[in-house]
Amino acid sequence: MSDTDRPRDATAAQLASQAPLARGAVLVSLSGAVFGFVFVPQLLGLALAGLSLARREPQGRRPAILAAALALAFTAVWAVVLGLLLKWWATSR
Repeated sequence: MSDTDRPRDATAAQLASQAPLARGAVLVSLSGAVFGFVFVPQLLGLALAGLSLARREPQGRRPAILAAALALAFTAVWAVVLGLLLKWWATSR
């Protein structure tokens, strides 16, 4: 392992230990891209992001805001996709 890789690994480990709710919120919100049609990942991502912001986790503000933005964006995208699919299904009968 080179010396340039070590600070990044240390930073990632430090973020994971200092802001576990924010890190979990980002991961759950990203899973909304695949499993978002049930809207559970987006709700869980928003809840974890809110908890992270409420607890004022050090180094967790930016990931929590990112998670909330991703959750809201995926919610909007899936709502449009499912609305169009439902409209197509209703008119094809």
